[in-house]
Amino acid sequence: MRRSSSGRTQVNRYDRAGVRSILARLKQGDRSYEPQLQAAVARLVQPGWTCADVGAHHGIFTRLLADLVGAGGKVVAFEAHPDNARRLRKSLPCAVLDRVVVENLAVTDGSTQRASLYPGRRHASEEWNVVGTDLEGRPSAPELEVGATSLDSYFAEVPLHFVKLDVEGAEADVLRGMRRLLRGRRPALAVEFHTEDGWTGRRELLDAGYRLESLEGDLVEAGPGAERVYQCLALPS
Repeated sequence: MRRSSSGRTQVNRYDRAGVRSILARLKQGDRSYEPQLQAAVARLVQPGWTCADVGAHHGIFTRLLADLVGAGGKVVAFEAHPDNARRLRKSLPCAVLDRVVVENLAVTDGSTQRASLYPGRRHASEEWNVVGTDLEGRPSAPELEVGATSLDSYFAEVPLHFVKLDVEGAEADVLRGMRRLLRGRRPALAVEFHTEDGWTGRRELLDAGYRLESLEGDLVEAGPGAERVYQCLALPS
């Protein structure tokens, strides 16, 4: 991908390194975790970009993005749970500290500056969310309150080229909170749609002129009644 003179993202997936080179760039991270998604992200992200890791957890993708953007880029890692955010800060290699910002914030639609945080199944560290149910649809009680922001608000005055979105069912809220970015800056996204409610958020992408692709680059059917896709890329047309 590259930027046109107007600043909008243009897609050219085939002018990058081959699969062998892509995998080589992942050697410093954990390649066993979602390797197809890691390879898809590596094909997209360019040196010098500003990226958002929304739902960073312990930072596997944060570190990957920091490697891909290089010294001239920046990664903002949003992690709502304070324990996860602390662990992420401590685990970052010294070599990337100057290009990574860890924000202990929930990313939402921008309607509130505070958000309740709910545990997922078995209080798993990776399943805390702001939607109030676990991934099987069972309600849970809030246990924490954290600061909240939207991507439109946070990146109002700074560039944003790529977003990795993994928020345990709150995908629609996050996408509503970046409507201006989707129509103006037009970043590329890698999205995990965890629930049917989250899948409704694809409408925000389609209305902004995005297309959905599989991690391998095949077009994803996303119209009314389309079956939910767990992981996909969202690219500006």
